[in-house]
Amino acid sequence: MKSQNKKKLFIIGLGIICIIFFLYYKERPGIGRAGKEYKYTDEYVQIKELPPLLDFYYYSREEWEEKIAEQEFGDTVTPAVVSWILEQTGSAQYISYDAADNSIDRAGWNEIYGKLLDLLDTEGAVRMADEVILKKDGNTLVCASGTYKFNLEKLETEPMAAVSFYIKEDRIIGVHSLKSKAALLQNVYVKKADEEKIEFLAKGETYTLPLALKDPAKTAGHVCDLIWENGQVAKVSVKEDTIQGDLIAVDEGFIEIEGYGKINRSAELPVYKTYGTVEEKDISDIVIANMSVKYVVAADKVEAVLLAEPAQLSRIRVLLLGEDGGPYHGDVCIQTATSATVVKDDGESKVPAGTLIRASEWFGTGGVTGIRITPEEENGELFLCDGTGAPLSKGYQGILELRHYPEGYAVVSELAIEQYLCSVVPSEMPSRFEKEALKAQAVCARSYAYIQLERGDYAAFGAHVDDSTNYQVYNKQDRDEKTTAAVWDTAGMVLSYEGETAEAYYFSTSAGVTGNGDAWNLTADPKYGYLHSGLVKQGGGKPDLSDEQAFAGFIAAVDASFYESAMPYFRWNAVGDYSSKEIQNKIRDILTARKERTPQDIVFLNRKKKQADSIKNFGKLQSIKVAKRSANGVVLQLKLKYKKGTVLVGNEYNIRALLGAGVTELVLADGSKKETALLPSAYTTLTQLENGTYAMSGGGYGHGIGMSQNGAGAMAAEGKTCEEILKFFFSGIELKAVPGEGGAN
Repeated sequence: MKSQNKKKLFIIGLGIICIIFFLYYKERPGIGRAGKEYKYTDEYVQIKELPPLLDFYYYSREEWEEKIAEQEFGDTVTPAVVSWILEQTGSAQYISYDAADNSIDRAGWNEIYGKLLDLLDTEGAVRMADEVILKKDGNTLVCASGTYKFNLEKLETEPMAAVSFYIKEDRIIGVHSLKSKAALLQNVYVKKADEEKIEFLAKGETYTLPLALKDPAKTAGHVCDLIWENGQVAKVSVKEDTIQGDLIAVDEGFIEIEGYGKINRSAELPVYKTYGTVEEKDISDIVIANMSVKYVVAADKVEAVLLAEPAQLSRIRVLLLGEDGGPYHGDVCIQTATSATVVKDDGESKVPAGTLIRASEWFGTGGVTGIRITPEEENGELFLCDGTGAPLSKGYQGILELRHYPEGYAVVSELAIEQYLCSVVPSEMPSRFEKEALKAQAVCARSYAYIQLERGDYAAFGAHVDDSTNYQVYNKQDRDEKTTAAVWDTAGMVLSYEGETAEAYYFSTSAGVTGNGDAWNLTADPKYGYLHSGLVKQGGGKPDLSDEQAFAGFIAAVDASFYESAMPYFRWNAVGDYSSKEIQNKIRDILTARKERTPQDIVFLNRKKKQADSIKNFGKLQSIKVAKRSANGVVLQLKLKYKKGTVLVGNEYNIRALLGAGVTELVLADGSKKETALLPSAYTTLTQLENGTYAMSGGGYGHGIGMSQNGAGAMAAEGKTCEEILKFFFSGIELKAVPGEGGAN
């Protein structure tokens, strides 16, 4: 009996000891299962921290995880772990450490890791950075100098903490220390400040910090740097130096300001809107040449931009493309029809009428980067010429600006928007059209131009648009009294949809129906709700032509009630041969180029129906068929079947380019024949014949979205007004004057 009691007491005692042992080690984060949850400490480094830190060398992160797991080291870094790492990286003979210690603390590991980086990280993949944490959002940290992916999920940090991180590309891979010795939050905008706290805007959000300021009034309404020392804000540095002027051009390394020329810019360039609601904007929100802007300057560099008032939209800058369709020209010659002023970096000079200005002579070798030529007469003209002075262009009103780049010269035409439209409308619509059609064209062109002003796609060249069909054709036809009158009769008028200027797309000729933008994947965006499908005939109507048979019947019928039924491009037939190696290579080139341009519209699928990066190993093209058609009749997707894969092609331009590559004959409704590398439209049937050839019956010319110009011409001939025409082609729109305060808010 006594022996049984002793045995029970022994078992109970052993159980108590086990419980105590378990609880003791459970509370030690470096030991046991609990240590698998990351918690920063200066006393040790966890094993789980190592794989991301080591994946700069030879093995991937996953491979390091597997190799470390095989060793069964435990949960913390020890001398044995360090010794193993040095052996794996072949650096044992080059890196020494104190192996006598039983453990490795954070400082000790940082020293060893620093030596590893010095020895093995020859490409500088890993860097150490003192960062200020603005906020933690899931597995990302928004920091002073950027947003980083972050996998140490249990890191306990407070917003506005200054931390030293190890960073590789866009990922934080480890923590050096929780309190950096010195960190900087640059170019924040201080909204409010008092003797107890400071409220500032950074990375698009407003933050408030407790901070004792001796003279808070000096910081409010200014761009400042917040300076951390030992993890706390120690100083606020106010940047008071500013300059003001219109933004002319912007690139990754510089900003060009009217009156100042090019000035270096910081890589992280915040833009703060200070009127109305104070908020952070983007550099693209600045309307080039139409917005007087303040620039905060420090150490000869633009550090931040302040928008103190809305844009006053009045000028447009047009990049004149070279003969190859690119932005650059060889030596440029410009002749002045009147006396003119030439301004360059080192001053200005007057030149008489008839002067031939040769770019290579004016730029010379003196480091001149740009010149501006301004006629002294209000409507004076400038001409692009050859070396003998023979004109190569129509006359340009306004200013011509030459810019010198390593690749050649860029030419920019700057002028008032209404002057610009006087050279767009005759280039886009024949002046023989009725006045109301020309007015509708002017309103569409103006609406489109105002949208482009705010986008600034050519900001690096100091331009908004180019002079081609990429935007609007500019100055390719002489200005005409009728088209000029249409511009001035509608001066300032744009299409408005739900209070915003509408992007008024237009095209040459419809197939008897317009599209709602689904051929460009626009239908999901409510801001394009004014684009709609409808028959281009008296009374309109909404057909369903998504079925191949229904569309074929529609194209085969030529109904005189359609506004454009008499137009040559209203109906056409084509034959395409896609069998030759030459054409198949051409199609491959088109697919490669267009996938780079519109990757979402072209999908490569291998034999297993998995996406591939290219069609390099797909073999021979075997067939082409329509995979999807819109209710308005346009082809939404083509399916190209290859021997070893499939390609799905969307977007009307991609489809037209691909089918156009093999067209051997195009016959219009009037019997005339045309050569083309681009199918007139994507409103077409596709019937396979034999030996890789296809018959196509289609209609229309252009993308088919928005206003048909020939349709508008026919409607005006029937007595329809400008407003009636526009409301026929665009749903729910109003004609409104451009707001006097401009469009950028």
